[in-house]
Amino acid sequence: MKRFISLILICTLISFILISCKSNDTANNANGNTDTNQNAENQQSTEADTTTEKLEPDLPAEDYGGYTFTFFAHKIDYAGDWVGDGDPREITAQIDDSTGQEVETGDPINDAVYKRNSAIEEKYNINIKMVTNSDDTGTLKKAVNAGDSTYDAAVIFNNLVPAVVTADLLVNVDNLPYVDLSKPWWDPAVNAMSIDHKQYLMAGDLLILDNEATNALLFNKDLMANLGLDLPYQLVKDGKWTMDAMNNMIKGSAADLNGDGQMGVDDRWGFCVYNDTLHALLVSGGGALAVKDANDLPYMDFTSQQNLAILDKVTNLMYNPDYVFNVSGLDYTTYLPMFEENRLLFLWARMRVVGFFRGMESNFGIIPLPKSDESQENYRSVVNPYTGVLLGVPKSADNLERVSIILEALSAESRYTLQPAYYDVTLQRKYARDNESQEMLDIIFNSRIYDIGAVYSFGNVFLDFITLSKTYNKDFVSYYEKKSGAMQAAIDKVVATFQSMQ
Repeated sequence: MKRFISLILICTLISFILISCKSNDTANNANGNTDTNQNAENQQSTEADTTTEKLEPDLPAEDYGGYTFTFFAHKIDYAGDWVGDGDPREITAQIDDSTGQEVETGDPINDAVYKRNSAIEEKYNINIKMVTNSDDTGTLKKAVNAGDSTYDAAVIFNNLVPAVVTADLLVNVDNLPYVDLSKPWWDPAVNAMSIDHKQYLMAGDLLILDNEATNALLFNKDLMANLGLDLPYQLVKDGKWTMDAMNNMIKGSAADLNGDGQMGVDDRWGFCVYNDTLHALLVSGGGALAVKDANDLPYMDFTSQQNLAILDKVTNLMYNPDYVFNVSGLDYTTYLPMFEENRLLFLWARMRVVGFFRGMESNFGIIPLPKSDESQENYRSVVNPYTGVLLGVPKSADNLERVSIILEALSAESRYTLQPAYYDVTLQRKYARDNESQEMLDIIFNSRIYDIGAVYSFGNVFLDFITLSKTYNKDFVSYYEKKSGAMQAAIDKVVATFQSMQ
């Protein structure tokens, strides 16, 4: 009987172990299936991202027999806070001195340019070259007047655009048969730069300096946390990031850190503004120095009732010396370290400046400049009228059909090579510190604005606005009354020039 009972107990124990193992196997299989399904979903998502149908330009197949397609570009001889020192990096990749050929270096932008150029060079049997000179206007004028077809396209700084365009040096975009400005690789914001329904300028995915000239706000997340402030991301998402909201955040954020009884470069500030901030905030609030009428002709607009109301909010935000630090006249090497050292809550900047903080220990975020109020429909991010670039075709260029095919092909290919490298790798992965900043970049770059009144600076209005902001001058109406004659004369001259051009 004892043996029989022991046998029953042993069998029961074995059965229990088997059932337990089966349950564990079932659980493990269930977990394994969940992981497998999740991996499959992730893979499917990844495949969907990488297999999104590429939009191809509608272009003919051509063989240009080894033709050298030459860009003329600005040679940068100034290393400031808004641009790197040297040649533009979006046209050609680094050149190997021994072979004279473009090479990959491991830098995301360089290698994207290399891959883009290689693809187009092979497709059309061409070579892509860049020639640079700091005298944009003089070089192009000399080439056009001499009928020199060396340059197929030109990359021109925004502040030199008026001289180049009004000298009748560029081809009307309507005469470039294969350039389709309705395609997503061209920036529709440049439509603001046409006059008399004539457009000589382009921008889009072929360029990155227009991105880097776009205005934004940087904020120090660590300092914001220390001050007990909520991050402004949700306000931006909800459409509530306004000048009043920003003003409420910067009040009380300043501090006399060195205890000398005076606020200066060694102290803490709520907002750091510079020469161009007044104009940038005017535009972000829904205004502009000049707009165009139904006939596509510009007129000065900054003293309209709407714009004066915007300027009142702008000056209330940036004209308070108790917590706003106006660094006009200071070198960028003086005030940018203040942001790194947690002594600036908000910093007005062009996107190029973000790269200066790649090694910054404290966390920072990127957001658009504020709206005037919540009734404003969209955020507006102005492309700086000095530091951006635009693309044109010199009138002396030979074979406009070929020029337009290559420009369209390069721009389309840049959408899938250069722009991801700049936007995703350089900004989102290297510089932006959080997912929210990545979302903010979408808002900033999708809300770009060109102000024709600032680019052409009719009657010196853009530079005068800088002077007004330096002296905290709010009397915009008196300024306009004094300068309106000069502004109108400048507009009339430009309009007459456009009307005489083809």
